[in-house]
Amino acid sequence: MNKIKILAGCIVVLISGNAIAFTGEEAKAQVIAQEKAWSDAVIHHDIAKVASVLADDFIGIDGRGFVTDKAAELKEAEPPAADSTAPQLVREDLSDFTARIYGSTAILNLTNTAHFSSKGKETTIKYRRTTVWVHDSGGWRCVSFHGSRVLEPPTN
Repeated sequence: MNKIKILAGCIVVLISGNAIAFTGEEAKAQVIAQEKAWSDAVIHHDIAKVASVLADDFIGIDGRGFVTDKAAELKEAEPPAADSTAPQLVREDLSDFTARIYGSTAILNLTNTAHFSSKGKETTIKYRRTTVWVHDSGGWRCVSFHGSRVLEPPTN
């Protein structure tokens, strides 16, 4: 009987410990750090880091409305061809973070000011982003992304 009580007590402690590990400011900071690491990895063409941040079943919808998966995100993070004339992402300013933790799931909302360069000219586009993160044995992984372009109001 004592062994059963000890085992039950251990299970309760383990379950409670996991719940505590995925709440609060520490979990929020971890998710925000992962979001920043993902941005940095894309800009610096660090394919291995992008692969480690995204879940295998990742689905994203970018600011143009294009639906992507992990393979497409990895392809987009590759260095551009030497003769490429397509705009290249050179910097992202991430701000206005709001992180909410629900057990082993986190929802992150933020603003992204993306800076692109093409033929020596820089373009800036502002987005609102929502990412959904799930904690597994490898840490926090992004399972879903949605970006919406922020349009400036017309000037009269």
